Amino acid sequence: MITRDIPIRVRYYETDCMGIVHHSNYVRYYETARTEMLREFGTTYQEMEREGVMLPVLDVQSHYITPAYDDDLLTVRVTLAEPPRVKMRFDYEIFRENGELINTGSVTLAFMHSTTRRACRAPKYFLELLKPYFPEH
Repeated sequence: MITRDIPIRVRYYETDCMGIVHHSNYVRYYETARTEMLREFGTTYQEMEREGVMLPVLDVQSHYITPAYDDDLLTVRVTLAEPPRVKMRFDYEIFRENGELINTGSVTLAFMHSTTRRACRAPKYFLELLKPYFPEH
């Protein structure tokens, strides 16, 4: 299992007329955390696409516990619990600066050949990058 904490500061434009972070921004926070985690592994979405693999989103789940507000400093905890195969699922917990859990969620992505647009297994080079985190696979 791999877990990383990614800090994100809420920006004014992410809030609605009530001063609360609009629900659609949580999916963006998930993506930011996931992208940073991939970078820590040693790859990026752009690199994967250059290798002929795309990662479309199959499923997004989000549970709103309590609101976030403008200028809150949030921590997005992203977890990859299992090594990827054809799919890859990331789980999320978002905390306010005081440690209060305000949101949970998950995103499932599929590996897809960019030319055929058909599902494929996770690329070998990507699995090699994850080997230190999942040594038994």
